[in-house]
Order: sequence, then structure tokens, then C-alpha cells
Amino acid sequence: MTFKLTVNFGQLRHAVQLMGAEETDFELGFVYQDIDPIDAKLRDGQELGKDIDLGDIENSNGVLSYKGRQVMLYIPDQGSKILEVLQDGEAGRRIHVAECSSLEHMRATGRFPRYQVTTDTSGYLAVYGTNDAKQVIDNQKAKLYVCKNCLKTLNYQGYAIKSNAEKRPVFKYFSLAIFFKTYSSHFKSLPKPNKSENSASYSSDWKEISAKLKQQASYICEQCSVDLVEEKRLLHVHHIDGVKSNNENNNLRVLCADCHKKQPHHDHLFIKAVDILAINRLRREQHKFDNTTYPKLIECADTALGGLLLKCQNSRVPLGELGIAVQYDRHSVSFDLCWPRKKVAVLIDMRNEMLVKKHGWTVFSATQALENFHTFQRYIR
Repeated sequence: MTFKLTVNFGQLRHAVQLMGAEETDFELGFVYQDIDPIDAKLRDGQELGKDIDLGDIENSNGVLSYKGRQVMLYIPDQGSKILEVLQDGEAGRRIHVAECSSLEHMRATGRFPRYQVTTDTSGYLAVYGTNDAKQVIDNQKAKLYVCKNCLKTLNYQGYAIKSNAEKRPVFKYFSLAIFFKTYSSHFKSLPKPNKSENSASYSSDWKEISAKLKQQASYICEQCSVDLVEEKRLLHVHHIDGVKSNNENNNLRVLCADCHKKQPHHDHLFIKAVDILAINRLRREQHKFDNTTYPKLIECADTALGGLLLKCQNSRVPLGELGIAVQYDRHSVSFDLCWPRKKVAVLIDMRNEMLVKKHGWTVFSATQALENFHTFQRYIR
């Protein structure tokens, strides 16, 4: 039996603020996994058409999802190519991460040959097949490659606007873990790892060390310079080499949660979309976006908007703005990206779409803007 606990810590947080106490980092000694059986089943893989209906695979955010969880599809059966695939995964069937033309054809025909639905981002997926002697080879894992149509659909890392030579590295070095993190703002969490993680590798005095460094930095991010004295919980301390026990001064940087998330080898770090919005609001109030450029805009925007922003930059669309919020019907709405003079907004969380439309805004999701880019840019120019 599963029990869901819902606890509101708002009053406790308010009391802490009244006391003048300082929020500090903490780490659990262990992490419970498989609280929800759906997560465990998706991690191991579910067969499309048998365990999961095709109609339950959603694509409203551009990326594929199932019951609020980001997923990918692939075919384990590599047929007679199995030995070749085990040596070079590029010879195998592709992994689908978005609603590309291949999946649209599948939906139209109702044919989906033994696709597996999974959240395994390790990069090595279970495959099987038969060799020349018709012997079955199974219980193997191969590094399969992503579908190029999916990359094009999302303009992932600018894939759709690159030359053929520039596209190759995006495809060749594609990482499922980085991809899932890129679009994590559409979801409540990242997929859980295969095993419980022991996070006891932090030193026993880490809480004191990190608190001292933040104070010494005056609660200012060392990368983007946003002042988080009013939102100390959004300030982290980053281990540059990834070794949590290495607390040498030259290995530690004080970073806002957004900059921390975007550091190399931080695919595990999940930051809520509302927290990124809060950081961008403060950056804007502190004039960090004055005289901005597309590279700066892309650096500070939610990573889920990367494909759209690269397309806008390539098409010379006027610069959008970050950190803007509006108040309608006693309800505050923060825009992930907008062009206020044209009243055009891009939202990751579309729940406020109708409210802002009622007040004259034209609203797109990043996916809608990419799919209808010609129309989208007409509203802005």
C-alpha cells in the first residue's frame, strides 16, 4: 500500500525567517527508490501496445511523456544485425525522444513493432537478435543512438539549423542523461537511478563550510552575479571536480541553482522551473539583462527553451526578455520568455495560458513556437 504525504512547511519557513535563522544545505544519507511502482517499471522497460497503450504516450511538451514522466521509445529487437549493433550501436535501431515524423507515421498506421518505453538514461539499453546461424542472442546491452528526426523536431542544440558537418557531433555525442535534464522543467523530477544512491560522501562539516562560503560571497553567484540574499535557498556551493569530499577552496564555487544545474557532469541535478523563474526575476530586477545578447539570453534561459532560442537567433528574431511577470485577477504569472511590447509569451507551464490570453497576450509553448515558427515570428517582428 502506498501513502502520499502532503505537508505544507510555509508556516515553518515563515517562523525561521522571523528568527533570522539562515537556510543551509543538507544531504540525506540515503535515498529511497521505487516509491511509485510506475517509476520502477519504466526504468526496467514496458512494452508499447502490451503494457502501455500508444494513446497514453503524450507529446504536449515536445518531448515524449507517460503519466507525467519523461520517457523514450526504442526497439530492443535488432534482428540479424545484433552482433554488429553490440560492436557499434550506430548500426542499430534509433531511440525516439520526441514526436518526430517516424512516430507520427506509427500513430497514423497503428503499427509499433515491439517498442519499449523506458526512463533508463544510462545510455546502454537491453537488446536482442539472431546471428547468422539463427541462434538467439539476448541479455545484452548496447549503446543505441538517437533518432535524427527527433533532434530536428526539437532543434536540440541547434541541430535543425546546423550544417551536416556540425550536426554530426550533436548526434554522435548525444547523452540521454543531459537530454532529460535539458527538458526537466516540464516534469516534477528526473528519472531515478538504478540503485539507491549513498550521498554520505559529503564531509561531516560540509554544512558549515558551504554556509561560510555563501556568506563570504555575500550570497552572490560567482557566475551570473545575481544577488540571492533574499532567496538564500537558491544559492548552492559547487564542487568543480565533482568530488564531494574535496573541499579545497580552489575546488569550490558559489553558484545560483540555475548556474549550478548547467555545470558539466551535473545531469542528476534537478531544479524546479519556478526556481529558475525566480532567479531570472531577480536577475532582471538587478539589471543583469541590460544590453543583453542572444548568447547571454540562452545562457540564462531555462534549458528547455534552448532549441527555440537558437532558432530565433539564427532567424534574427528580435531579442526576447526573461524575468517578466504580470498580475492578473490577483494572480501572478511569470513568463519563461516574452516580447512585452508585442504581448507575445512563451510558457513552459501552460496552466496560465487562458488567463494571459484573456488579457491580450499571444501565448505559445516552446514546441508550438518551433512547429509554427513562421507564424510565431510574425507576431514578434
